[in-house]
Parts: sequence; C-alpha cells; structure tokens
Amino acid sequence: MLPETAPALVPPTLAAELSQLHPAQREAAMHTGNLTVLAGPGAGKTRTLVARIGFLLATTSPRRGVAALTYTEAAAAETTRRLHRLGMRPGRRLSSSTVHAFCLQGILRPYAHLIGEGFKRDSTTVAADDTCRSLWSQAAHECGLGNPTSRDRTTLERLRRVLYAGESADNFHATYKSVVLRYEELLLQGDLIDFEAMPGRALALLRKSRTAREQIVARYPHIVIDEYQDLGPVLHGIVEVLLDAGASVTAVGDPDQVLYAYQGASARYLQELWNRPDFDRVRLTLNYRSGSALINASRAVLGKDRGYQAAPERADTGTVTIKHAEGNLDRHAAMAIEAIRGQLAKGLTHESIAILYRAQGPVLDALTQALDAARIPYDRERNRRRPSGPLAELLALCTARSLAGPLGSANRPNTGTVRALPLRELASVWQRQLQLADLAHPDTTRRVLAQQLATVLDATPRLEPGDDARSFLRELTLAMDTAVLASASPDPRDRDTADELNVLQEAPLTMAELAGGQIPGHIAVTTYHSAKGREFSAVVLPGLVEGLVPSYFHNQPPKPSVVAAARREFYVAITRAKDEAVLITGDHYTVPANRYYAEREQSSRRTRFVDEIEQGLL
Repeated sequence: MLPETAPALVPPTLAAELSQLHPAQREAAMHTGNLTVLAGPGAGKTRTLVARIGFLLATTSPRRGVAALTYTEAAAAETTRRLHRLGMRPGRRLSSSTVHAFCLQGILRPYAHLIGEGFKRDSTTVAADDTCRSLWSQAAHECGLGNPTSRDRTTLERLRRVLYAGESADNFHATYKSVVLRYEELLLQGDLIDFEAMPGRALALLRKSRTAREQIVARYPHIVIDEYQDLGPVLHGIVEVLLDAGASVTAVGDPDQVLYAYQGASARYLQELWNRPDFDRVRLTLNYRSGSALINASRAVLGKDRGYQAAPERADTGTVTIKHAEGNLDRHAAMAIEAIRGQLAKGLTHESIAILYRAQGPVLDALTQALDAARIPYDRERNRRRPSGPLAELLALCTARSLAGPLGSANRPNTGTVRALPLRELASVWQRQLQLADLAHPDTTRRVLAQQLATVLDATPRLEPGDDARSFLRELTLAMDTAVLASASPDPRDRDTADELNVLQEAPLTMAELAGGQIPGHIAVTTYHSAKGREFSAVVLPGLVEGLVPSYFHNQPPKPSVVAAARREFYVAITRAKDEAVLITGDHYTVPANRYYAEREQSSRRTRFVDEIEQGLL
C-alpha cells in the first residue's frame, strides 16, 4: 500500500525527498511489506533505495532497525552518507555493510556459540589470501588434483557455494568435491574462516538455530539488499531463511546487469522473489541519465524491450557515433584520442569522459601508449594503488572529509572525490573498527576520536583533490595508529593494509585517489565491469571486433553463455553514457604470443553488438 503523504514520524528532509521522487520511486520507498524492485540503468535506484531505508527506519520501532546489504564498502558508506543528508542519524539501528561483513559480524560472531560448531567467537581468524592458497594446494595434493590452476580455483569456489546452499552438485567431478571437503576440514582445524565460508557458515547456523533467526529478525525486521542479481545461491538461501523467520525483505536489482555469473550469481534468484506471491513488485523504467538514442542502442544490445524511456525533462536524444578503424588496434587508439579531443573541444571536462575496454590486453596496451604520446592525462583505474578493506575505506572517508572541509560540500567544491561524512560519523566508524579489533578503551569515546581526527583533517592549508597525498597520509596514519589497528583487525585485508600504506607513502598519490574518487583533470580508463554504477557525459569504446568483444578463438565459435556474458558487460558499458557513446569498430586485431603461437594478426569483422545497434537505430 502507498500512503498518500509521509507519516508524521518521517523527518522533514526525508519527507521532502519522498515528495520529490517519481511516483514509481515513491511507491517503492514507502511500500509496506516484501518488495522486489527492478531498476534499469539511470533509473535512480540508489536514491530510491536510500529513501526506502530512511522510511523504514522512521516508521519502525526505535528499538528495531534495518540491515542494508551491499557488495562493496564504498556502497555501504554511500548509503550512510545519503541518509545523513536526509536528516537521519540511525546509529546502531542501521547495519549498512557488505553482505560478507553482515554474515561475519551480524550472524556468526554473536550467534555461532548457539550451535557450537563452525566458528569460535574468541579464536576463529579470518584467513589471509596466502593462507587460503596454501590450504587449497594442500587439499588438492592430498586429493590427487595436483597444483590447482586459476580455473580449478574458480570451479572449486563455485562448487563450495553449491554445497553450502544444498543444491545439486552432480555436474561437478568427484575429485573437486573431495578437494572442497578437505579444504573445509583444514579451515576448521586451524580455526580459520575465509570469505566464502562467511555466508556458507552463516547459512548453516541460521538453518540450525531458531534462536539465532528470531534474534536477528527481532533486531533487524527489515532487510534491504542492493544488486540482488549478483547474489549467488548461498546468500539467496540466507534471505529465504530470514523471510521464513518473519523478516521483511526488499530486493533491488537489474537482471540484465549480472556480472558475477562465473561466481555463481544468477538473475533467477531475483526472478524467484519477483514471482513470489508474498512479494509486491515495482519496476523503475524512466532513465534519468541517457538520451533516447542511447536508450535505443542499449535496447538493441540487450535484445529485449524492458520499456525503458528517457525522463520527460530530457529534451535531447543523445548521440551514438559508430566509427570504423582502417588498421590495427593502434588505429583504434588513435581514433579514441581523436574522439576525446573532440569531446574536450565541446567543453567537456576530462573527468566527464571515459574510455572503456573489456579486459587487459592489446586494446589497453594500444590505448595507454596513445594517451601517453598525446600527453592526455588519464586515470588507469585498474592500476589504482589504494588498498581495499574496512580500514582502507575509513582512510578514504577521512580524506574525503578533509577535501570537503568542516561544512562539507556547502563550502567547498567536491570535484573528483566521494561525498564526505561529518567528523562525528567518522569517529563512529573508527570506534566500531577499534571495538572489532578489541582495541577500544573506556575513554575511547567518539568525542575524543573526533578531536584526534580534527587535528589532521582540519589542518591548514587545506589540500586540493589534485595535490600530493603522501604527507597527509603519513599524518593521518600516525594519528590513527593504523599499524596497530591493522595488525589486530579480524579482516585479513586490513592486516595487509599497513604494508601497502608504507608503499603508498613512497609513490605519487593524489588526494582524490586516496579518497576513492576520480583524479580531477584526468580521463577515466577502466573496464566495462568496473564502470558499473557510474556515469559519464561521453564514453569511448574501442576494440569492438569479433574475437575481442565477445572474446573467443577465431576457429572456435563462442558458446551461447560466453556471448550472453559479453552482451551483459557491453550493455553495462554503453549505458554509462549520458550524452554520447563513440563506438570504434574494426576488422582485425593482434593476437598476443603464447606458448603455442607467436604474435600474429587475426582477420575478423566488427562485433555483432554494433550490428545490432545500427539496425536498432535504423
């Protein structure tokens, strides 16, 4: 049911936000009960999701809350930042975290003692990557697999998810099953847990313990999950268990943007919720990002009409430009440079332009050489040096706050950076990490921590996004004593962060990079996959040749699954464009040397996806 007006409990800023939403967005935000939201590209999904979380918090008992689950720390932090701007200060009532962090901190640590197996609250350690590799090798050798290749590891991890979820594993070789079972034994013997085991053991715990289910639902009666199309069978199993225990679930996603199929993700789990009789459904079809020509092009790539339309206020149609490169990939790169210069001549800033490529290889090599020769500044994002993990994300948030200033974006432009949290919220995040690492003391209050941060973040003169961040990083890590925090953290990524930070302090690094934003004055150069969730005024896509997009050997026609995966990735890439997409095609490319062949030229034709776009536009 959709209330005509926001209830009186809703803060004025959130009420104003709800009133400004499109009717379909507002219906999703203010819905009562289970809900599935299908949101196409540019449909305002994040805005709608945050408004829904705020509405649920405002209309739920003050002693109960919302678990908002995402796939990245950055997305979780963005949810919290947006809620603050809507006048919401939920504190412990909101668990905004990655799905893996929720499984570890919200399920296993507080409730594993109820079943007494799989996780020991006082001794279980999150295994580092090198430890996992060693255990996989040991398990593989003991079971007769030998030294597992990267392809073996992918298969083994996919099999783990199937076994955790209780689905049929008949399609997997018996040797793989033996290796997985032995690996799990080695983890348990060492009191270890890795990232795949977090949701796996959490699901086992929830299935066995009624008390755990009831207490989690009592604390978080509302579960909101973003990017549901990227959930695999284990995480979907957790949602089903919590649903049966009485939780209200909101699942938001786009079945056409599944990018983790190789890990077991499938749109069918989102579709299952969409078809359940106890779920209501909302589809967001207005695209606030792209013009109608770009929407038509993406529809042609998708091969399905989802009913997406440009927002009514969008007057221009946008542009799809198709160029053919007469020559090898170096000609593709040269034409990409021409396209960039053309966009800059129109008045676009560097950071509003992106060059997107499918994967590292000859296309990227040709691009970087051409960009260097043309002296066009660019940010090759796959080479980003900033580490990952909760501690690295906290440092990024602190850097964003330093760039934004004491009053945030109201008094300083935030160009090139992520949005900033106020000091008291940063102190809360820091305090939480200290507690998880058992480093918090009675006098470690948020006020004290905020004062410590202020000495660095509000120091003068204040740095700009393009300034060198090394001295700032040294002062910040010293003030926060990150070496001790990293070594005591339960997250293995944090334990590697201290060493990585030492490397960062010896190499050029801008404040914008450290904050997790794009470097001002630089073209973004990134993969189709990494561009998901972002938007640019113009995107340039070189290397659109059969054999590269989709990728396959010229004498081996691609499997339908390969074409489908490539189609989804290309769909994500072209839907990043707000105003123009420049597609650079060709009819041959370089095949790199390998142990069987020397480097050679391969004749081909332009990718089938451009054929479809051209036909669709006609």
